[in-house]
Amino acid sequence: MKVLLAIHEFFPESTGGAEVLVLDSAKMLRDRGHEVRIFTARAVKTPVEDDKRFDTYEFDGLTVERFNHAVVPMGSQTNIFELEYNNLFFADYFRKYLKQWNPDIVHFFHLHRLSASVLDVCSELRLPCVFTATDFWPVCLLSQLRLPDHSTCGGPSRNAVNCLRHLVMSYQPENIRSKVKKMPDWLLALVVRLIKSGVGKQFWFTPYVKALAERPEFMRKRMNMFDRILAPTMLMKDIIERHGVERQRLQYQRFGINLQNYRRTEYRRGSQEKLHVGFIGALFEHKGAHLLIEAVRTLPSTIPLDVKVYGNVSQDPDYGDRLKAIAGDDARISFCGTFPNNQIGEIFENIDVLVVPSIWYENTPLVIYSAFAAGCPVIATDLGGMSEVVQNRINGLLFRKGDVAGLAGIIHSLADDRALLATLSDNTKPPKSIPEYVDELEACYAEVINDKQTKT
Repeated sequence: MKVLLAIHEFFPESTGGAEVLVLDSAKMLRDRGHEVRIFTARAVKTPVEDDKRFDTYEFDGLTVERFNHAVVPMGSQTNIFELEYNNLFFADYFRKYLKQWNPDIVHFFHLHRLSASVLDVCSELRLPCVFTATDFWPVCLLSQLRLPDHSTCGGPSRNAVNCLRHLVMSYQPENIRSKVKKMPDWLLALVVRLIKSGVGKQFWFTPYVKALAERPEFMRKRMNMFDRILAPTMLMKDIIERHGVERQRLQYQRFGINLQNYRRTEYRRGSQEKLHVGFIGALFEHKGAHLLIEAVRTLPSTIPLDVKVYGNVSQDPDYGDRLKAIAGDDARISFCGTFPNNQIGEIFENIDVLVVPSIWYENTPLVIYSAFAAGCPVIATDLGGMSEVVQNRINGLLFRKGDVAGLAGIIHSLADDRALLATLSDNTKPPKSIPEYVDELEACYAEVINDKQTKT
């Protein structure tokens, strides 16, 4: 079987959980005799001519086709809001690529940068396609369903009025923000409806508002072009269905990880040494590392603990500086940088408890499964996705979103009660392995391909 796996970013530039999932799946499929390629994108900041936007490279023995993406006009399209979800320039190249390589199935793990225009191409070529929803991009332009005040969002309202307000308040200058802030929702909705009907073409913002307002319906139609949508959490499944995806296309499927990288240890049991607390992830605000550092700073220095923060502090320089400022000269807190993914098991051998303090829903970060593979309990935010896997006082502990005092109290309690830590560790169960995960993918691919051929 010829399988094309597609994702919005990939190694070596990007090493997040979704990228690891794609890499491990690709290698397992290849080892089972399938011909596998990867199609990805990367963000570029320097100007690139359209005819130089694509290149090919090898990674870990896999052929990778790459789209060098930038938030700029491309081809005949000048509206960057429309290009975000309907990039006809990319679609044209992707069509030629599919015709040339002729895969049996395409499995998308993210559509950002590639855009949902790929569904029109697959439909046109009658090519079976599967989608794994690794975050909320199909519903939310910013992928996180998180408002500027960090409260959770239910998704686009009619004509995406709440999305328009969010983008204006977050990214526009004060003179525009102040005007929009004074407008009630009904008035803003009226403006959007008028723009969609063709009124106001003389204003610079009209095409952008129109594109934003049309995104939810465009995405709903394209998502229903997938032959199968794999949702790794019930939260994701429910949100996607609530926003118009047909139920029969949805299938619940938890992620799998490479268990060969881990070994379960007994060192956590009854130790009176320091409590070793870890954070592993991207150092962006929505991941919540600042909450962990703030919580530790409130604890007395007499509590025996140390905190290791694994992540790139330069990924978001302003946020990295903020984290270092909060940590100050506290010797208990160390910024440890990043590490190759195949060393993650070694990292967990020196962590007693992992903290996942995200301030958005997440979608079961793979690092939680990694912790459980190592027998390491998890302290996580009590939000859907995470709380589907982390069971309070069974294999981990949950705290309210943003509750620094609550998080500090949990860390303190584990430092005092190593028996509880040992019990939580005992209750962790190894997650689904990559071979098991790929078993499910192969079954899904075969079913989808068969259905497609039957209908032809």
